[in-house]
Amino acid sequence: MVKQSLRQQQRQSLNVTTSLGNQIKLLSLSGFEISARLNELINDYFDEEDKKVAHFRNEYLIDKYKNILYQGDFLNSVSEEKDSDLQKQLLDQLEVSPLDEMQMLVGQFLIDSVEQNGRLDPELNFQDIKKIVLEDFNVSINDEFIEEILFLIQNFEPPGCAYRNINESLNIQIENLEISSKERKELKENLGSLIQEKIDIKQISERTSKNLKKLSLNPAGGFGAAAENYVRPDVLAVSDSNNWHVSLNDDFMSKELMKIIRNKINASESENTYDSKSFLKGLERRQQTLLIVSEFLIEAQKNFLDDKSGKVAISNKEVSKNLRISESTVSRIVRNKYLQLPNKLILLKDLLERRVNKHNEGSDVTSEDLKFLLKQLIDDEDKSNPLSDEYLKIELKKKFKISLSRRTVSKYRLELEIPASRQRVEK
Repeated sequence: MVKQSLRQQQRQSLNVTTSLGNQIKLLSLSGFEISARLNELINDYFDEEDKKVAHFRNEYLIDKYKNILYQGDFLNSVSEEKDSDLQKQLLDQLEVSPLDEMQMLVGQFLIDSVEQNGRLDPELNFQDIKKIVLEDFNVSINDEFIEEILFLIQNFEPPGCAYRNINESLNIQIENLEISSKERKELKENLGSLIQEKIDIKQISERTSKNLKKLSLNPAGGFGAAAENYVRPDVLAVSDSNNWHVSLNDDFMSKELMKIIRNKINASESENTYDSKSFLKGLERRQQTLLIVSEFLIEAQKNFLDDKSGKVAISNKEVSKNLRISESTVSRIVRNKYLQLPNKLILLKDLLERRVNKHNEGSDVTSEDLKFLLKQLIDDEDKSNPLSDEYLKIELKKKFKISLSRRTVSKYRLELEIPASRQRVEK
């Protein structure tokens, strides 16, 4: 009896864990992916002869959007982010790792926070992971516990993904190279000197140079490549003379259809009913969260959308604080979501704008403003003697009263795809 009870408890715990993991993933799914999931659910519970459900399927889940494709209505051809392939490969490796349920949940959370370029979402908060583990397992974990699982994921193929900074990624890549320990030590030492601009690349040995070419600043490789795809906007926004009106593009979630599906699931004796109910619950949460976040961002960027000003600086943290939801939830809900405006289609996350503090003046500039100023300095530099990142830092301080670390200057320069000073020399 005791063993049976324990097995039941274990099954329940696994169900809760799986349910939570699935609900977290739902936040990141696009409208098309949600439609596909609903189709699968209908296939599981309904016969093809069910005319009422068939009507909804044809009207909202399939044919409508095939037709719109040719009408040029709410479907648009854009470069869609393809981060799911990388995440899938990492998840596949996680599933065959010797981890317990709790470790697996932490791993799933971390992988879901890996961006298309392989970087770990900078807005990820370990506290959110700790809270989820505490709720599900009644166990408190520390940062070290999460770091161990993160380290495991960073060593999956391709190695160096899920990195917090490029240094971390490069070191993981070096450890995964099939070279001698001596070569590995030499590579790390020389790489550090190159990054700090203490030595020129011509000064390193042929062996180190060869190993250096095996490293990548983009460990995700082809996973982050964009592809031309048709996407369905999740959010619609129109304006009158004074206000923007926001709605969800959620015909596929009509109240009547959802009621039919719930009743069918509740009446079913299938062992999958728990997961199905969890999916519907998570779907409701996704829609509610998507609406309030969209309304907040559109209101915050009202002047930008009205072409009256540039974007204001607003972060996941500010959205989180104002709406009383976690930062990781904000990060997930804006991921892979498209906003249909009257004249264009944009990514919802494009309404977020990082803030950079101008310490001396106590005001803020956005990261886009900073990149513009940085590019201006580089465009105006002496091409025979280009400005190093250290001097760019000094010039930003002197001309624009913006205080940044050299590391931050380097980061923005790389985002602008501008090479280092030694590579910009024109003779």
